[in-house]
Amino acid sequence: MKINTSKIIFILRLVILGFNLLAFVCAVTLLIHPMPYLLFNLFGYAVLLTLFLNIVSAYLNTQYRYLDYGYLFLHIISMLLISVLNTLAASDVQNKTSQSVLVFIIFIVIFLFGAVITILQLKNNILKQKSDAAENTQKTPSIFKNILRWISVVLICVNLFVGCYAAHIMLGLKKGDFNEVFISEFAVFWGLSMFASSVLIVKLLQRNQKSVLNKIILAAGILICAVFMLPLFSIPSTIKGADKAFRDAFGNTYLDDKTSVTQNGFMRNPFSLQDYFFGKSTQNYNVKENVLYYEGDSGVDAGIKLHFDVYLPLNNDSKINNQNPVLIRIHGGAWTMGDKGFSNYSAENKHFVNLGYVVFDIQYGINDRNPSFGTAAVPASVKGDFNIDDMVRHIGLFTSFLADNAGEYGADIDSVFVSGASAGGQLANAAALGITSRRYIDILDPRLNIRGLIPFYPANSLSPKVGIGGTQDLVDPSEMVDKNSPPCLIYHGTHDGVVPPIIAEAFKKTYDEKSSAPCALIWMRFSGHGSDFYTPGYYNQIFMYYMERFMRQFFGPSGT
Repeated sequence: MKINTSKIIFILRLVILGFNLLAFVCAVTLLIHPMPYLLFNLFGYAVLLTLFLNIVSAYLNTQYRYLDYGYLFLHIISMLLISVLNTLAASDVQNKTSQSVLVFIIFIVIFLFGAVITILQLKNNILKQKSDAAENTQKTPSIFKNILRWISVVLICVNLFVGCYAAHIMLGLKKGDFNEVFISEFAVFWGLSMFASSVLIVKLLQRNQKSVLNKIILAAGILICAVFMLPLFSIPSTIKGADKAFRDAFGNTYLDDKTSVTQNGFMRNPFSLQDYFFGKSTQNYNVKENVLYYEGDSGVDAGIKLHFDVYLPLNNDSKINNQNPVLIRIHGGAWTMGDKGFSNYSAENKHFVNLGYVVFDIQYGINDRNPSFGTAAVPASVKGDFNIDDMVRHIGLFTSFLADNAGEYGADIDSVFVSGASAGGQLANAAALGITSRRYIDILDPRLNIRGLIPFYPANSLSPKVGIGGTQDLVDPSEMVDKNSPPCLIYHGTHDGVVPPIIAEAFKKTYDEKSSAPCALIWMRFSGHGSDFYTPGYYNQIFMYYMERFMRQFFGPSGT
């Protein structure tokens, strides 16, 4: 039976047109009236499929080469811009929606561009016009066009090679590269960019599409794209593992009871691809930035000024005894860089203030001796010759400030959670366990009742490797785990090349052996270090789903 290729391509183009129009209408609708789960959470998958189909359409098209070039260039640049704009919007303390209008505009343009090209292709099919490709082969391009074409080929090839290197890091084949912070959570954007890059190179080379070189380039693009899609494809497995870990440690509370979703404002699902592409919308809240809590005047602290940002809920629905439970967040940065706000992924602060928590995003003294990170931007007011003991002492000064001024912020110091990432995770462990073990209540305020500890890929025991020492059980807080330790929920990536996963495993094992409180370790598959950097990403969404349920289970007098 003979296959009618032209008819199949015509039908495919009709399908592509339909997807572009659907995606266009939904994107405009979402811009005008934000809905968390448009089309029952299927919209995100429609967007992903549309983007892939548009690249395929550009590859198959022979009539409108320059339109194809334009679309593919737009596609490649847009994938970079969308990820950057979403990150900036989510981490902008003053952006109350956590979304970027420019992202919506870019997507709308992409879908409209894709629809126009497809309509022209269909028109050509219907009228049975001759393709431009046949005409163009008879024309000799000008020298200027040839130069421009080859410059474009070189630049896109560089982009493809960068993608190869990034895929190499994501698979864990290169350890200790801090670039992994920008890879695994952005992998879908990387994959779409690599696929479009390979198709664009093939189009620019102007060779027969069946040539060996074109096949190799296209195969390479598809292979790299497939590698970058691994985190997305592994989401069901990641969620399954997270769900089991959570249930084994904390039971089924708030997981099976669907009414609790509405009552507590929880996420309905662990992951929304719509949010991944368009950013996760947040509600209104109040924020006070740069509140001074300590100014050093002598010794090692001379001249430093430490501040915090506080996120305050607008409603009282989650209040206990007219006070809100507290989340203290401690930024990471290898103890030598970082800051509150943007570098502490403030979208997570916004998420929990929307659930009724008072969120404190705090500074502490940063060590200024390590030359490895000398170029990193760090406020001068927090730099000094500080070790781990000093940093924990600074956090202790904040805990005393909080205890003394809790009423001003509507904060319930009987219901406090402590969280941090990487170096911040290690310091969060040290601060929380320093209080519950009673070992460091001389520098950490015992008036705070620590209800839960939430470290993200905690860098326990690693500070000496960057030349920063301290008291042993503060450097490695796992030594302070005892029967009084609070419940603990740990985030770690399976492919973290900066903080080895064995550290999280050891911390969880210590908890199981020494603490009477439950502890769960949630693994993020194919995740590198700092994989919550893209806060609308799959890893961060999944963990927030379980973190919000963990905190609700243990806060206040109603906690277990």
